[in-house]
Amino acid sequence: MTFPKAYIASEYEKNIYKLWEESGLFKADPNSSKPHFSMSMPPPNETGSLHMGHALFLTLQDIIARHQRQLGKDVLWLPGTDHAALPVNALMEQQLTEQGTNKHEIGREEFKKRTKEFVGNSRNQIISQMRAMGTSADWDKLRYTLDNTLNRCVNEVFFRMFNDDLIYRKYRIVNWDPKLETTVSDDEVEHKEETAPLYTLQYGPFQITTARPETKFGDKYVVMHPDDERYKQYKHDDTFEVEWLNGKVTAKVIKDEAVDMSFGTGVMTITPWHDKTDFEIAERHGLEKDQIIDFTGKLLPIAGKFSGENIEDARPKIVEKLDKLGLLIGVEDKPHNLAVNSRGKGVIEPQIMLQWFVDVNRPAVEWKGQKRSLKEVMRAVVEDGDIKIIPKRFEKIYFHWIDNLRDWCVSRQIWWGHQIPAWRKKGTDDDYVAFRNSTEAENKLGTKNIERDPDTLDTWFSSALWTWSTLIDKVYYEGDKDHEPHRRDNLESLLERSIDFDKYHPTTVMETGYDILFFWVARMILATTYTLRSAGLDEEKSLPFKTVYLHGLVRTEEGRKMSKSDPDSIIDPMEVIPEFGTDALRLALVAGTTAGTDQRVGKSKILANRNFANKLWNIARYIQETVGNNRGEPAPKSLADHWILNLLSISSEAVKKALANFKFHEAYEILYHFVWDDLADWYIEASKTEPNREVLNHVLETTLKIAHPFAPFVTETIWQNLEFEGLLAAQLWPEAADFDHTKAKQFDELKNIISEARRITVAVGVNKPTLLYAKSGLIEQNKELVKRLGRLGDVVEAAKPRGMRLVGAKNDAWLDIDPQIVKAYLANLKVAQKEQERFVKLLESRLSNKAYMQKAPDELVEQTENELRQAKKQLDTISNQLKSMS
Repeated sequence: MTFPKAYIASEYEKNIYKLWEESGLFKADPNSSKPHFSMSMPPPNETGSLHMGHALFLTLQDIIARHQRQLGKDVLWLPGTDHAALPVNALMEQQLTEQGTNKHEIGREEFKKRTKEFVGNSRNQIISQMRAMGTSADWDKLRYTLDNTLNRCVNEVFFRMFNDDLIYRKYRIVNWDPKLETTVSDDEVEHKEETAPLYTLQYGPFQITTARPETKFGDKYVVMHPDDERYKQYKHDDTFEVEWLNGKVTAKVIKDEAVDMSFGTGVMTITPWHDKTDFEIAERHGLEKDQIIDFTGKLLPIAGKFSGENIEDARPKIVEKLDKLGLLIGVEDKPHNLAVNSRGKGVIEPQIMLQWFVDVNRPAVEWKGQKRSLKEVMRAVVEDGDIKIIPKRFEKIYFHWIDNLRDWCVSRQIWWGHQIPAWRKKGTDDDYVAFRNSTEAENKLGTKNIERDPDTLDTWFSSALWTWSTLIDKVYYEGDKDHEPHRRDNLESLLERSIDFDKYHPTTVMETGYDILFFWVARMILATTYTLRSAGLDEEKSLPFKTVYLHGLVRTEEGRKMSKSDPDSIIDPMEVIPEFGTDALRLALVAGTTAGTDQRVGKSKILANRNFANKLWNIARYIQETVGNNRGEPAPKSLADHWILNLLSISSEAVKKALANFKFHEAYEILYHFVWDDLADWYIEASKTEPNREVLNHVLETTLKIAHPFAPFVTETIWQNLEFEGLLAAQLWPEAADFDHTKAKQFDELKNIISEARRITVAVGVNKPTLLYAKSGLIEQNKELVKRLGRLGDVVEAAKPRGMRLVGAKNDAWLDIDPQIVKAYLANLKVAQKEQERFVKLLESRLSNKAYMQKAPDELVEQTENELRQAKKQLDTISNQLKSMS
């Protein structure tokens, strides 16, 4: 058949994906006798379209899934989407505001109805875009974090934790977002650095500093470190009178080790209702707590005449009053961390509220012979090597997070999400009690007149169950509108009867971004180990996964974070694919990616990697046009045949080993250089002298198999155009063909001769010189090859050497070049070497200058470092040329 001249990705990709999907290739088979491999997809939020972060994880996970199939495994790559409670809720509230209404006006049920319609449309778009990325997931297993089965699992876990005293409801300080009117977890709080006034105030005999004078109305405790010699005359619980914002206050001295003696005067007043550290001090000493700011961000009556005012409006007026009272000592602008909700961007106002919490310190489950808390199990599974984190340096960050982990506030005051499965008798102030469903609640409470807690659960609570809840067969959870299971069903029996859970859990790999190590990975470990151990499973089966691979963020070419607030910084995958093709995008994302490290991607990188796809296409087209696509057992004849088969074998094993160790960039780098340098630049050119049909087709076939996980569309398109048997995506990893190592090494020697001849010819500026050699059977037998590839005028045996000797070759060979030409070139090369040495020293001096390193912008320092690397590389090239030619 005729092979098209150019590869135009858009003409093939949809049909190729349809071919894969209709073949059933992506479907897992738990009854298969093959070894099982499983991986859960981090479900994208249903808030719009895929971004470059999604494109990266889809690419890396697809490479893993396709390669595992090549290794002969039954692969379950389970896809899903996330209801994303907080971000979806924020988006819907914004839409309602733009429509001139709000959630309270339309009511809860209408709000949920509109949200469901919105995410349904978004879900279809996202899944379509996943397919466009080449995602080889088992779409029959598609899961949604708010579907009925997962809701039942959520209710089950909440119920179990409640009955094990691991979930409790209590008044505690939380992160409150007045804008979205909900709590948010500690991990969802961002800290934006800004310059803000720091006020020094006179509080009786003490000077205190604060960035928030609006919270000072309730201050009646002054706290100092018990070891601070400056205040040793003050005893714990001493009292004194203070003239303050609303008149006289009787203040009390509190001694507490939480105070930083080196900060300011070493003394502070506390506002326990609106600061976590202050709250903890108050809890330790049984102090009163006064609320100053309400849940909408306005001051309460305790603020006197400022009551009802917004914080931002009231602050300058309060400062003015402090000044008039003679209590304002000074104002200084200082860097300040402003806490904001990472989702809705509302400024966080700590508040004491009645909320649901997961106790991470209470003994929870038996783990390796000990009753351990959730925190202790989370630490143990990584410390003991049951779960491996790649890169390893993130283990230290993980442990630090665990050491500082507080009880997890899991209740949210929003309407989109899993509603908390807790009920009480309607119209009472009884405590809510957790049940699996409303029927169970009615039976246990002895009445149908019940009410459910209106709050929903933190998104990460449901997502924490992802690896195992998605493996429970939906049919077992078919029931009424409350998603009640059949009466005989409980979690233990459901897990036991689920063949998917039996074969695929724990999942083999969890691949995700390092930015959700705590949001998601850590919480999956917390919830899964607890739930499955409490259901009677052994420790190995209770792990969510065995290996965690953390990729970095995708940044712009300039190193900036891609952000919706900066549209110019964003590269939309769905705009890139029609222009460059999916493979070009995938290869650009793989090139340079290393575990836990951010990478830069721009259109220039995508264009460069499109060239690789085109190179594969052109190689295939040349082979098809030269020798056809008739395949047979490869029988190497020429030295080049043996050489390419040797390199193909080495490259294949190296790529396989790199992928086994999740070194995606290294694997692609090996593949890239084999295809571009060894196959295209050398073997294809060498084969033009003596083409070997079977070897050419074998090398092409094997290369396509190795390249397929990285660039699935172009490789499958080539495979189909060449009418090779079956689907490339269904082929096993290739086996090496036979070759002769000695003959392969002989071609390496020819390659050295040819390379050095080319380099010298170009360097000194001569055209087609003659190569002279002395009694070399290797050169004699391959004269035509050396002449053509070396771009030489002739290759001649000579009795006496003359001209310039090739020092890199084992065989005696010379280029017949006038010595005066060489001498002049060497003189110029020495001048260039000295100039380059001076430039390198200049850059090194600049980077060793402390003043420069401290004052220069980061971008300039980075540019200088890059210049130094390039300058050293160029100097090495010049020095090596001098050494070889002198």
